[in-house]
Amino acid sequence: MHALLLSMMLSYLPSHVASQVASHVPSHGAATQARVLQPHHRMPQRSTQATPRKARPSYPTVELYAVNLNERLSFRPVDDKGRPRKNADAELTRFLRCWHTGKQHRVDSRLGQALYAMGRHFAGHRIEIFSGFRPRKYCTRQHSRHLTASAVDFRIVGVKNEALIAWLRTAFHPAGVGYYPNGVHVHLDLDRVQDTYWIDAGDAPDPAGKRPMTAIGDTAPEAIDETADEQVQLPSNYVETFEPPTDDPGLSE
Repeated sequence: MHALLLSMMLSYLPSHVASQVASHVPSHGAATQARVLQPHHRMPQRSTQATPRKARPSYPTVELYAVNLNERLSFRPVDDKGRPRKNADAELTRFLRCWHTGKQHRVDSRLGQALYAMGRHFAGHRIEIFSGFRPRKYCTRQHSRHLTASAVDFRIVGVKNEALIAWLRTAFHPAGVGYYPNGVHVHLDLDRVQDTYWIDAGDAPDPAGKRPMTAIGDTAPEAIDETADEQVQLPSNYVETFEPPTDDPGLSE
């Protein structure tokens, strides 16, 4: 049909013009073949499946309890976006104040970060604090880290002190970690240049029946004793059976 119409149209044109037009018009078969061979392009279809959103980091509070002050603090050092929270240090400074005098000392911010990390790691277990900042009158060591509010004596309810000590020694560096097998708490301080670990019999009298080896809650000696881990042999079946005392276990009478 198309070929017939084309032939009729060409018959009305001069011969030299008709030949030029005909040379530029493909045959019906060629056109059909071109249409068949021409690739079929499709518009890309938009996926109806929603792209999963990346989970937003969560920064829940951790529960701290000051035994001798009978106070609780829901604490976190960061805001919802993980940025340092402006009032976090002030809250912890007041919470770790001396329970004897009410005096405060600006807390070492690293201590707040460590307490928060503990609360997240041992989620669901309350952190009970016996001693934070202590003025010189209530410290038995001249260079106690409690003087600068960079030390804390505490326990975590439902977590054995042995397990807590093992975790502290791998989680924070440099840090001072003290274990008192005859006490109820452990010690952590972060104002150091190298890791220090010690075991202290604390309130257990020495063989001669004299005063305790050291007062529970004191920081480690300034010089690191490489044999400190072997000074006190712990019984293999040791189980914590002590209840929190009503006074500060970091003090000796």
